Amino acid sequence: MSVDNTRPEYRLQHHNTTLDIDLLGDWIRDSDYPDDFDDVVHQILKKNTDIKQVNICMEQVIHWNSALLTSVLSVKNSCQQYQVQLDTCQLPAEMIRLIDLSSKVLRRDVDDHISKNSSFLYNVGSNAIASVKEVGEVIAFISRASIAFFSMLRGKAVYRSSDTLLVMQQTGAEAMPIVSLLNFLVGAILGYIGAMQLEKFGAEIFIGDMVGVAMTREIAAIITAIIMAGRSGAAFAAQLGTMKVNEEIDALRSMGLSPMEFLVLPRLIGMMLMMPLLAIYANFMGVFGGALVAYGMLNISLEQYLSVVIKSVGLNDVGAGIFMSVVFGAIVAVVGCQKGMSCGKTAEAVGSSTTSAVVTATVIIFICAAILTVVYGALGI
Repeated sequence: MSVDNTRPEYRLQHHNTTLDIDLLGDWIRDSDYPDDFDDVVHQILKKNTDIKQVNICMEQVIHWNSALLTSVLSVKNSCQQYQVQLDTCQLPAEMIRLIDLSSKVLRRDVDDHISKNSSFLYNVGSNAIASVKEVGEVIAFISRASIAFFSMLRGKAVYRSSDTLLVMQQTGAEAMPIVSLLNFLVGAILGYIGAMQLEKFGAEIFIGDMVGVAMTREIAAIITAIIMAGRSGAAFAAQLGTMKVNEEIDALRSMGLSPMEFLVLPRLIGMMLMMPLLAIYANFMGVFGGALVAYGMLNISLEQYLSVVIKSVGLNDVGAGIFMSVVFGAIVAVVGCQKGMSCGKTAEAVGSSTTSAVVTATVIIFICAAILTVVYGALGI
């Protein structure tokens, strides 16, 4: 933008309860810029309490930049201080958008200040309202994801099968090392605790019963789900959050593609297919961890240990764990994608949505685990 030599000027006209401000020339920061403009307006508003409205006209402004925006924002702050209405209808659309953007940033700072300095009851109420709102958003997201899933079953969903295969690889084969390690250690811990207690009653052989049932029925599915929440759920939130920041999701909508089908559906299908397989694999690793403890501490042979496991673990235990893992897989995928899709358009928002995805998914996993345990008990499974 070339700079004209027209000197910036302002004219003030006070009519009853209105102050009209006419701006002329080039309002670009230089040696001729009227730095006293916003101070003059401030003093007028301070002395004339009868002024109820300020009008700013820029029809005769040739060029302007952030210098004028700063002055207008200062005038706006003065109007707010003295409870005077500022009419921005005659300003350029670009400046109005910039003023609105600055107002949002300032409002966020005010909200943060209020949150930090407000009372305990205010914080509790605000957090409760935010939690209820978040639950509503998750429920609405689940309904849209369900619609996309049934559209896929009818063959009408638009998505790439290659994306599903990639998600299956990332959530399946690439997750096996960490799943192996943690479930092996959990099985060993259960075996160690059980060995110390069973030795008191001379029932060491039942260590296989305890480890086998615990791992296959619940523990393996829960541990694997928590691993996937911290690993894949956070990745889903970060990926979709970054796409939201880069406006790639808006680009998909502009091309007529549903983000629920094109982005969420492959992640949901991949996670739900891989979680049962990982849970079955985790069962073997947990039982193997308990076997090493049984052999090392109690001198129980591998044959004896496995025979007890086979006798005590039934298909109902394995089926209960597999069903639980499918539910957990859907929870991890839905929560991770929902946090990413509802992410703000800043780098800080991406980090917050990633953290929230892990925490929310973990809490829901434990709640669902408790509910399913009670249901299994009531059904006699």
